[in-house]
Amino acid sequence: YVYTSNLLVRRDVFESEAFDPGFTGWGWEDVEWAMRVSRRFRVVHLDNAATHMGLDTVAALAGKYEQSAPNFARMAERHPAIVAAYPSYKAARLLKRLPGLPRLRKMMRRGADTTWLPVGARAFSLRLYRAALYADAV
Repeated sequence: YVYTSNLLVRRDVFESEAFDPGFTGWGWEDVEWAMRVSRRFRVVHLDNAATHMGLDTVAALAGKYEQSAPNFARMAERHPAIVAAYPSYKAARLLKRLPGLPRLRKMMRRGADTTWLPVGARAFSLRLYRAALYADAV
């Protein structure tokens, strides 16, 4: 797997394999690009951690997730075998079967915003919220 938070890429790679302009908004365009690149080029992982000070708020991250659902669907359509193994895809397929998913999605979103909950519970709630958004797209 290729995660694209901090990349060093040769120019010839970018020139031969462009980002898909069909992706719009936030999310997944870099992961989809990396899936294509990894088929043609050797990928080397360097442990070069990068940090930043401006961590997103729950509201900002939820907004990004809301934008990313169509991009996730596009990636799943183009790379079904890879995406089928993603935990977020598996969760989305399970959540899709639930009656009342829009109501549950609101509860998941509220759980992520509930500051008295333990951080782990809030993070899990936010991941479920993302999967519930993706359930509508896959």
